Amino acid sequence: MQKSLKVSVSKWSTLASRVGIALLGTSVTLSVAFEAQAAYSKPVAQAPAVPTATLPDGVYLYGQAPKPNELGKGYFVFENKAGKVVGALYMPSSSFDCAAGEFKANQLALMVTDSYDRTANPFEIALDRNSTIASSANPSLNLGLQGFHKLNAVSQNDLRLLNVCKLDSQKAQ
Repeated sequence: MQKSLKVSVSKWSTLASRVGIALLGTSVTLSVAFEAQAAYSKPVAQAPAVPTATLPDGVYLYGQAPKPNELGKGYFVFENKAGKVVGALYMPSSSFDCAAGEFKANQLALMVTDSYDRTANPFEIALDRNSTIASSANPSLNLGLQGFHKLNAVSQNDLRLLNVCKLDSQKAQ
């Protein structure tokens, strides 16, 4: 018996080029055909469900550099409320784009609104579960965003960008 498997992959790059994240702005469809004999097929074991991870409610700043305001590095300031996120992606001394979304099992899934043409584009940031001491009682312990450093100092400018994006998000609803 012949079966076909189709996989679609879409990646977004409008903002990624501004914040220095290397993504391809293309859509790719892969088709794979394979032969399988029913007599030899075994049931596929399903991977255990990964619980949705989130951070405690609050305001966060993550950056591609381990310190704030480094020119040429991207930053993400956001507020998390019950797994729902609103924030701004920016580079110092540059424009910023607003983002809103939510934590999923292995990623922070966002819709990013381009500050110039107001188009919305999907953008995902993989979650980094780097904790060896995290427990089921506190799965958010040491939860991070892949490719970003958690920064502790949220500046007045970060809060200003965040507030602009929170107002923008409320208008869109």
